[in-house]
Amino acid sequence: MDVHSRWMLHTRQLMWMGTFVCLITGCSLAARKTHWYTPTYAEPDADAISNWRLVGAEDSYLAAVSLESQGRPDCVEAYLKTAGSSWTSLEHEFATNGQPSPRTLDLYQSSVSKVIVTGQRFGRWQPEQGLVIATSSGTMVLPMAFHGFHWSPDQFQRLQPVGEYATPGLTRAYKSEGLGVPIVAERHVVNPQPFTQQQQSFAATALVRYCQEVDSYQLEFFDPLRESCVHVGSCSAPLARDLSAPLAYENLDDDRQWLSDFLQPGATGAGDGLFMIEPYQPGKIPVIFIHGLLSDPAVWTDLVNELRSQPDLTAGFQWWGFQYSTGEPFLTSAAVLRRQLREIRTTYDPQRQDKAFSQIVLVGHSMGGIVAKLQVTSSGDELWNASTQIPLTALTTSNDTRRALQAAFYFQPSMDVRRVIFIGTPHQGSDWARRPVGRLGSMLVEPSAATQSRHAQLIRDNPGVFGAELRQRFPTSVDLLKPDSALLHSTARIPYAPWVTLHSIVGTGKSMRSGEPGDGVVPVGSARLLGVASELAVNSTHASLHRAPPAIAEVMRILRTHRQASEAL
Repeated sequence: MDVHSRWMLHTRQLMWMGTFVCLITGCSLAARKTHWYTPTYAEPDADAISNWRLVGAEDSYLAAVSLESQGRPDCVEAYLKTAGSSWTSLEHEFATNGQPSPRTLDLYQSSVSKVIVTGQRFGRWQPEQGLVIATSSGTMVLPMAFHGFHWSPDQFQRLQPVGEYATPGLTRAYKSEGLGVPIVAERHVVNPQPFTQQQQSFAATALVRYCQEVDSYQLEFFDPLRESCVHVGSCSAPLARDLSAPLAYENLDDDRQWLSDFLQPGATGAGDGLFMIEPYQPGKIPVIFIHGLLSDPAVWTDLVNELRSQPDLTAGFQWWGFQYSTGEPFLTSAAVLRRQLREIRTTYDPQRQDKAFSQIVLVGHSMGGIVAKLQVTSSGDELWNASTQIPLTALTTSNDTRRALQAAFYFQPSMDVRRVIFIGTPHQGSDWARRPVGRLGSMLVEPSAATQSRHAQLIRDNPGVFGAELRQRFPTSVDLLKPDSALLHSTARIPYAPWVTLHSIVGTGKSMRSGEPGDGVVPVGSARLLGVASELAVNSTHASLHRAPPAIAEVMRILRTHRQASEAL
């Protein structure tokens, strides 16, 4: 069979498997796309005479729109002039009426937004300096100010004013009207700080107003997660904000590689690992979201959106994620997370002075719950003895392979993790893993050449040592989720750390084919766990369990309880 024929066969298999998996889990391969619309701007009104204070603003706005339509860069200065003039009117109207007129606010918002848009269009925006504007004597950089951000000014590399949007990843958008222009700020960094992403979007609200300290108008940015109002003269006005826009904006790039990561673990893993949604914040408790099989961190969009909308949770927690190739055995992925938990603390809190860093909460959906479990348990010899008949030290293999096996099979619980929330976790496996769709999925996984070579060496040079689960082939994540998996059963027997509090959220929205209650993929009996501090049954299917309103409310409740308990220490 030639290369093209193999590719076509492989593609048909992927389509069949993906469609079948989505049918049984309730998801959709042909997901609805995110729609992002350009903001609506004020129309020029050359004949406006209802507010004489706006005459100057109306004139400059009319000129700015005309200049922009001609492709002239000096429209930037015209829009800036409009923003400054309408700001003066805003101050007067707030002082006399307590609120601005609709036209004044519309002119101000539109001109500020256009300053940002045209400033970038004509190459005036320089993230490390600011907005370059022309003056009668040459050019100058418009002064800037930043309020409440954990991001540095150089991270504001591209600015996108927010209009209307719709995305399947969000149940609702958290936004409110007020003063200023909600924007999405984008950062693109070649060499980012450790455990931060190369590309990241975050929310901001932009204003242009006069600043006495610098005796000039300046461009100001507010973090809407932490700032709620702005002073206008002696008055205080609510700040316009859109907390959900960055999450929708990131979904515009529909380049989710969860299927490739499953089928070819290690092949697309440049972005794998632990990452922070915002820069590290001392004093805030990390919450780490761990996705499940055939998934990626984007599945947490709805939950993160809801959590970040709560001011008390934003004040007490910082949100992290863990991305991994879901075709890999969960023992391998868990070993990566264990190592990176140590590394991130060494990087940002080497003296271990941040008490919040020792109160980490893990939230795992589906197989992600098993990855989380292996951060708070002690392996002893349980896992190794379930797989082999001789000690690890007696294996015939290279030092590198021995170290990799040591990391996967032998571990102690993390001292920094204090609570785990399991959401639809198959502690005792799922029958779907051994049915035709599971067998096909496992067959299609292609371990890397290095992994296959290592496995072949172990089997060849250690005859009769490994059990059937490891001897037949390099096991995939699907193999290890079979209810009769010896390794899976051994993970259920290893003890939890006594300092860790556990919680379960169990799906009951779709009966299993056996008639047993469950979420359509994980039966209730497999998702339940003895010794948990709380267990909540939610009428939801497996694919929607982590974003079901009762589950989200339960996560919020648990986090608030955790913060109170942490503060009492």
